[in-house]
Amino acid sequence: MPARFTALQRVRFKLFLRILAVSAVVGAAYGVLRPKDELAPLVSGLVGTVDAVLIAGGIAAIEIFLLREGSPMKRLLRLPFIVLVAVKTLVYGAIAVTVVAGATRIASPPGAYTDMATVGFSLGVTAIFVITLQAASLIGRRTFRDLVLGHYRQPRPERRFFLFVDVIGSSAIAERLGPLQAHRFLSAVFSALAEPVAARGGEIYQYVGDEIVVTWLEAEGTGGKTQEALPLRCLFEMQASLVAAAPQFRERFGVEPGLRAALHLGEVITGEVGEQRRAIVFHGDVMNTTSRLEQATREVGCRFIVSADALQALGRPPEFAYRDLGALALRGREEPIRAWGLEPIGT
Repeated sequence: MPARFTALQRVRFKLFLRILAVSAVVGAAYGVLRPKDELAPLVSGLVGTVDAVLIAGGIAAIEIFLLREGSPMKRLLRLPFIVLVAVKTLVYGAIAVTVVAGATRIASPPGAYTDMATVGFSLGVTAIFVITLQAASLIGRRTFRDLVLGHYRQPRPERRFFLFVDVIGSSAIAERLGPLQAHRFLSAVFSALAEPVAARGGEIYQYVGDEIVVTWLEAEGTGGKTQEALPLRCLFEMQASLVAAAPQFRERFGVEPGLRAALHLGEVITGEVGEQRRAIVFHGDVMNTTSRLEQATREVGCRFIVSADALQALGRPPEFAYRDLGALALRGREEPIRAWGLEPIGT
């Protein structure tokens, strides 16, 4: 795709294309299996394909590109859930009826009635699609995919990078702004950080208060043979993203957000837990150690810390300056851990 698209835009566009492809297959199958009396099965299949692509394309464009923070339609996201569902039902229903009626007028003899069964089928598929997108956005598309495919029904060991990123001074900011504005502030910060995470292939594991946890499988984080050190680049691109957005934050909240973070690599057991609410979780000392390293940034006077294990795997890219912090004694750990402070060269 052209370089002018951002990483998040590329992700969304690829999702849009996948939806169109699946819709075309479903529409073609529906048209062939349920041909209209006046149309040959192959022609009906073609009509079904066009109908499905147009309906799904219109709805997917609204869901993926327009109903986003920062878009002209973002106010709709503030509506109560039941109201939002009702509005979507009316709009998407109108799209389905318009497309099917148009196809009937073009492909069928004069006077043919709009096939309401096709409209109903289209709305049913659309409802499944919308619910799936909503569920995937709540827990993350990768997590949703892994849950559906059952990748972690049986727990498995994995070596992963974990990046714990904390917003500096968030408690004082929340006290000054109040709960509602503090929520909006953190939401704006996390939105600004989403682009670098997507660009560097990270997976947002969770938000914990004013902290965001990002993870990579070891092979993905190192960039394979290219040795791109994606977690390190992600970290400083997150910081750069906030610096670029500083004027907007000053205008809106009267403060510029900053970050402190820690990166560590180790083995975790990855698996599904829960009954009423299923989730994929990571268990292992690496999680606790990364959290303690992030807390240690306050004590050692270094905003970004990377463990020796993570740094060894990433190959020490030359564009960063490294400060040996020695073996750090972390609360809750018997053994100290070797760590390095990190800054991009030129800062």
